[in-house]
Amino acid sequence: MKNIVVTIFLFLISCRSLDESTPNIVLIIGDDHGWPYYGFMENDIVETPVLDKLANEGVLFKNGHVTSSVCRPSLRTLLTGIYPIQFDNYLDSMKTNFVSRDTSKSDLKKDLSLAMYEHQIIKDFFTLPEMLRTRNYKSFEGGKYWEGTYEMGGFDDGMSDRLGVDLLKDYHILLAMAGGDGLKFARETQKPVYNFLDKVNNGPFFIWYAPMLPHTPFDPPSDLLEIYQDMDISESAKIYYAMCTWFDRSLGEFINYLDKNKQLENTILIYVNDNGWEQDPQIDYTNSLEFSTLGGPKGKKSLYDFGFKTPIIFNYSWLKNKGAIYDNLVSTVDIFTTILDYAGVNKPAYLQGLSIRPLVEGSKNISRKKIINYVKNPRVPGDPWSNDSTGFSYRSDRWHLLWVPDRNFVELYDIKADPYETNEISSSNIDTVEVIKEEIVFWNEEVLKRDIFPN
Repeated sequence: MKNIVVTIFLFLISCRSLDESTPNIVLIIGDDHGWPYYGFMENDIVETPVLDKLANEGVLFKNGHVTSSVCRPSLRTLLTGIYPIQFDNYLDSMKTNFVSRDTSKSDLKKDLSLAMYEHQIIKDFFTLPEMLRTRNYKSFEGGKYWEGTYEMGGFDDGMSDRLGVDLLKDYHILLAMAGGDGLKFARETQKPVYNFLDKVNNGPFFIWYAPMLPHTPFDPPSDLLEIYQDMDISESAKIYYAMCTWFDRSLGEFINYLDKNKQLENTILIYVNDNGWEQDPQIDYTNSLEFSTLGGPKGKKSLYDFGFKTPIIFNYSWLKNKGAIYDNLVSTVDIFTTILDYAGVNKPAYLQGLSIRPLVEGSKNISRKKIINYVKNPRVPGDPWSNDSTGFSYRSDRWHLLWVPDRNFVELYDIKADPYETNEISSSNIDTVEVIKEEIVFWNEEVLKRDIFPN
């Protein structure tokens, strides 16, 4: 049945003339890169010259937000264009059905079979590579991915090409699920993407450029660690900042290859992060398991801005709005829709993202008044896991509310006055808190009513 629906759906979204320009598109995804740790974000310690150049010669959105402070659900948005709460709602219902049919006798086999089943779920969705294929794009997956083999997500080529027991022989189960062989991308080699570029020649192509950097393990090359070694900063900061520079250097090598192959001129480079991280230069997190693996007290898996906020960059040679910097709220659901716009793919009706192409081009102001996100099992102070809890983040230009209803946890920050969220003010703004809670409840109900597949 899906094949029939796919055929009709893909025909409808591809109805723009193929005479229109179809630029190459590279989606560059940082892994656990906190928003303050770039030169172009006015950090005078962390060296990111390649990203600085992209930002300075492109368009920079300083107030971007991912849809989850955890990598897998955040990446699913970039792959499918829907919110994590929508994906999880469908996934949970399907997993319940699967578990009821699973005849495995041991708990280990049940867990493994459920993990393998979860990988298959991506095949139910209409992914970005599948939609771009209607415009004759060839696609490549490299790096953090999570959704089984590259073919399962609709890619034509890639590094995540194994699944199951064979992969588990070589990797811990979490690394196997996160991408397996694909996690070697940039850390060990970029040769597979270079081979892909040589084969596609004149394109158009789409590349999922997602090295597991600056993500753990924190093992930066010695020459990059040396940059920070004599600085008066903490040991964990030295290592993390060197990892950020490693990502930057790898990206520079990739861009140089595009240029050498004469493929850069017609390529749109888009940068975003999968989720955030916190690493103050003066604080050492080495001896804290939670803070060293999740990025400080307010980083990954939390509801704070350090978990969600990300710079977003658009850079291409024919851009007329170069050097523009925006503080507009932008969600990563908007990146998906904007890529479709640039590729000439009609936006499917069920997607909620806004195309920010007019803003990138400087022709029209587009801005969200608020961004609401959810996190399953969020990290709250004193409890890194919060199992069986659901947390919400409400972000406007001024307010940021963090709310975990079943933990009776609520915090409010005035972002304009307190961008690093050090002064919690919910008790003195009770009316504001209640109004925002009502908005979250309404959003939660409405978003779950929406279709996640074409009718």
